[in-house]
Amino acid sequence: MSFTNEVKHELCACDVPDELREKIRYGLFYGFRGNDEHYFISHDKTAAGYARRLFPKNTVSYEQHTGKTGTSYQVTAADRLFFMKYSTPVISRSLIGGNDAEVGAFLRGTFVSCGNVYVQKAGYHLELSAGTEEKCEQLHQLINEQGMNISISHRGSSYFLYSKNSEDISDILTFMGAVQCAMKIMNIKIIKEVRSGINRSVNCETANIERTVRASSKQLDDIKLILENAEPGELSDDLREIALLRMNNPDMSLRDLGKLANPVISRSGVNHRFERIAKLAEEIRNHQCS
Repeated sequence: MSFTNEVKHELCACDVPDELREKIRYGLFYGFRGNDEHYFISHDKTAAGYARRLFPKNTVSYEQHTGKTGTSYQVTAADRLFFMKYSTPVISRSLIGGNDAEVGAFLRGTFVSCGNVYVQKAGYHLELSAGTEEKCEQLHQLINEQGMNISISHRGSSYFLYSKNSEDISDILTFMGAVQCAMKIMNIKIIKEVRSGINRSVNCETANIERTVRASSKQLDDIKLILENAEPGELSDDLREIALLRMNNPDMSLRDLGKLANPVISRSGVNHRFERIAKLAEEIRNHQCS
């Protein structure tokens, strides 16, 4: 089941008090799209059946179609006289009412008829495909008045509202009544952030290990060259100590090598000794090339 259908199933399962039934019907009708007929098509039987149940008998028709893309369900406004009060693209605030429950019921109906929401690896996307620019502007204003954020865009001549922000999407779903799906989005976001943090930590640790291995390999090459070519006593006691520690601990960090020295020395102290070893090794290489 797609996440859109999960949301619509939760919305359709919400109790509908009598005083909110007309608000939801108005939202469903507002999301209807069509030219000569007012209708919406859904591939989800639950959403289509929900719309059918909410309207009075004989005011909508319900048809099932099976094609190459699967089964779809079309709900069409059959009684034009009944729908006349819903037919303007300007949202009737008196018909909706003003409190959160009433506006939420209207948006619930709108989402069931023209909404989609996706949760993918690339991110989150909620969309209300109301169709015309005027209807989208009306919905945009209504949603923003409730303190929620959503944007307007278009594909050709078809306009829609959308949000790609997980927190805004969660707020909108909660406001409409899809609380469980809203929580699911936030849980998915938390899991993604935890995994991302772990990956960053692992990548950082891997990079540190690789740097240590490369540095250690270079240090071991320098030490080997010096031991094979230097005169007796040319390597001082402090350099000989750190050289032996490195040879016995090729994977150890500079900080940990310093802890094994006697007396203990800091990371910068260990690094300074290896710089002296590197300089001595470079002198030997230059002498061999001359």
